[in-house]
Order: sequence, then structure tokens, then C-alpha cells
Amino acid sequence: MEINKIIENIRIFIDHQAEKGKNITVYEKELNPEEFFKKIGINVGLDDYKEIILQDETKFELGGVNKKSFSLIYPLHILDFIKDGKITLIGPEIKNITEKSIDFGIFILIGFEKISEKDFDNLRQFNFISNGIEGFMIRTIPRRFWCRINTEVMKKKFSFEFLGNAILFLYKQKFKDSIKSMEIIFISSNPDSIENFIEITTEIREHLSKKWKDKIEEWKKRIDCDYDWECDECPYYDICEDVKEVLEEREEIEK
Repeated sequence: MEINKIIENIRIFIDHQAEKGKNITVYEKELNPEEFFKKIGINVGLDDYKEIILQDETKFELGGVNKKSFSLIYPLHILDFIKDGKITLIGPEIKNITEKSIDFGIFILIGFEKISEKDFDNLRQFNFISNGIEGFMIRTIPRRFWCRINTEVMKKKFSFEFLGNAILFLYKQKFKDSIKSMEIIFISSNPDSIENFIEITTEIREHLSKKWKDKIEEWKKRIDCDYDWECDECPYYDICEDVKEVLEEREEIEK
């Protein structure tokens, strides 16, 4: 996989979207994010907001069961390809959207120099983001991804600029010095753009999928598991994860 070519195609894709008349907005990360969050009035803190937002509490949804959506997080060690702190929005900002739910996609590039296999996997998980933003919840099921935002937070001018900065902040809080750079691309209210972007990033998805499947097969052999289903569909997933954690901790002690 030629990652430089894929990233170049993503840059070209953004330029073409602008040429087609799509709205492109570029934000830069706030130098003082905590002051920025305080000014907006929406709280952000690592694992401080583990809330469930029910349908009747939801003011706005990004993605969803009946909408086109994707989330893709790609950690890589080639830092030159990443424009650190850049947040690109393709499509309208939230304040200019009248629908209750929209098609939505998010792509995050994360640069690192050296990282453990466990942290590589953790970088690709969204749960801590969902638990770190007031009035905001992420839900995922196979091949579907969406976010719910409650009524009170929407009154405080929740925006993609805010969301991008919150994600950058929370990643830095959780992974500290492991992350050297980050870049975020949002696509809102443009199903055709989402389809095109998914096509452009097919190789990245296949690479990550193969990496994950290889790890699953290795783990299954290690614990003598002969079930045919994938781990995320397995009824014994939680138990298996507990066993895995114990084994990993024992390996660390024995090093």
C-alpha cells in the first residue's frame, strides 16, 4: 500500500470538492483549547461524561441507521504526510443545517514515531471520545457509525470546529507524548462526497481490516478458540477480553 499516494489522492479530492462548489472550511487547533471550551460553555474532560443520550433527548444526529456514514482512524509513523492541527470540513457547518440528522463522515490521521501494538489498537477506538464530551454520544454497530448531540449542548453552539478541537484535545490527554501530530477531516450533508471518500480510502480500510483479522486469528489459536464468528459478534467477547488482559499483564511482569 502506497500511503503517500492515498494521502495525495485525499488532498486532490478536497480540491475537487471545492471546484465542484462544495463548501470547504479549514480550522486550526486552538492553542488554548480549555479556554476555548470554557468560552463556548461545553465541558470536555477525559472519561468525565459517560452519558447515554436517548432518542427523545437528541437534538441532532451525525450519521445514523438511515444515513450514509463512516469513521476511519489511521495511525501512521510517516509524520510528513500529516498537517498537524488542521481540521477540514467538507459541507455545511452545524449552524447552517436545518435537518435533524445528516450524512456524516470523519477521517483522522494520527502520526507517531514509536508506539506499542496495544496503543495502536487503542488509537483506533472512539469510546473515550464519546465519554469525554458533555452532551455528546457516539454509537457504532457493524458498518454504521453515528453521533447524538443533546438539546442543551446544541443551545451552546456545538460546531464541527468545537468537535475537532475536542477530539484533538482528548487524544492528546489520553496518549500524551505518543502522538506527534493529528489531522481531522469531516464530511457533512454530502452523501456523494462520502461515497467518493470511502472509495479513495479503500486500501487503508483493507490494510487495517487484514491487520485486525490476523490478530483475531492469532488470538483464537492462542486460547484454542474454534468459533466461526468474529470477535465483535461473539457472545463470549467480554470474558475473552478479561482473559486477554490477564495474559498481557502476566507477560509484562515476566519481561
